[in-house]
Amino acid sequence: MAVPIIVETELPQGLKPVSSGGMYGTAEAVPFQSTGSGSLIGPGILIVRWNGCTLAPLALVVAVIAVPYFLTHGYLPVAFALQRGFSVVCHQRPERSFWIFGAPVAVCARCLGIYLGAAIGLFFRASRRLAMRLLIAAAALNLLDVATEFGGLHGNWMAVRFALGVALGAAGGLVISSAITAAVVDSQPTNASTLVIS
Repeated sequence: MAVPIIVETELPQGLKPVSSGGMYGTAEAVPFQSTGSGSLIGPGILIVRWNGCTLAPLALVVAVIAVPYFLTHGYLPVAFALQRGFSVVCHQRPERSFWIFGAPVAVCARCLGIYLGAAIGLFFRASRRLAMRLLIAAAALNLLDVATEFGGLHGNWMAVRFALGVALGAAGGLVISSAITAAVVDSQPTNASTLVIS
């Protein structure tokens, strides 16, 4: 079963959305409404929309990746300040971090994945229920990875930790964006329409 994706569009007042059909699916305009439970849409539906909140995790990714550049190009005070700031939230073990420019990035692979995933997750909207289920599943997979590595079942799998970090960050970003969207829609009437693509 394909998950319908909804692309939000702002329509000038008085214009009526036009439905169109196609060989690979249909597009149909529908009113943008809350379901009454505080959730914008039903389970299994994603909404794609640009969000200014996405800039914060993207700025973190840029800062994390900039640290090795600063270290190797003579900007040591900036690099050390950024590393010190990221040391509050990450262990920064070099063997668990990606290396670029001949130095490790400022956080481990999992944390880098979480930051990048959060930026991705903030692009989407979903029902709170779906977002929370995805967050629980991603957190469980990350805990399973930590437990199996601690138990000696596998070694230092950086690509797996990065991918699981992306999943966890994306699920967390989806929860945040869904909560923000529900709060905004519940507090303000809107003239927005949505384009449902299935």
